[in-house]
Amino acid sequence: MLADSPIVLATNGDFTVLTDLRVDSVLPEMRAEVERHETHTQGHREALQRFVLAQRQVRNTADGYWVAAGDSRAAAHALTGSTPLKEVRDAAVMSDGVSRLVTEYQTASWDDVFTTLRSNGPRRLIQDVRDTEATDPTGRRWPRYKSGDDAAVAYCQW
Repeated sequence: MLADSPIVLATNGDFTVLTDLRVDSVLPEMRAEVERHETHTQGHREALQRFVLAQRQVRNTADGYWVAAGDSRAAAHALTGSTPLKEVRDAAVMSDGVSRLVTEYQTASWDDVFTTLRSNGPRRLIQDVRDTEATDPTGRRWPRYKSGDDAAVAYCQW
């Protein structure tokens, strides 16, 4: 796994969340500066531009964090592991734009997320994300880089 897109395993009434948080430890002061501003403001745009430029200097480097986009070397730096399949009921891989329903917005639990995935699928879960983001379009309640982050989910059950 790379960057901040978690893998969540549903195991007999519990959930195991696996994620690579190395990205969060890089440039924390600049990240905080971006989040001090409401989205779509001049201050936010300027802080975000500085942050993005600084991230480019540390992305896919030993002192930074790794993402797969555009650099095949990133695969060698992925976090890996295994779990016995017999313990897993179903699993989801999602972008942080979806997982923040639980981790940042705290408007859902992992149980809620998997209930939605099981009954209505990824499209409904992504709509739940968009509906939640729409209640805070400027990022005042939940500071973030943009009004709506990337939202993708791959779900499987067996």
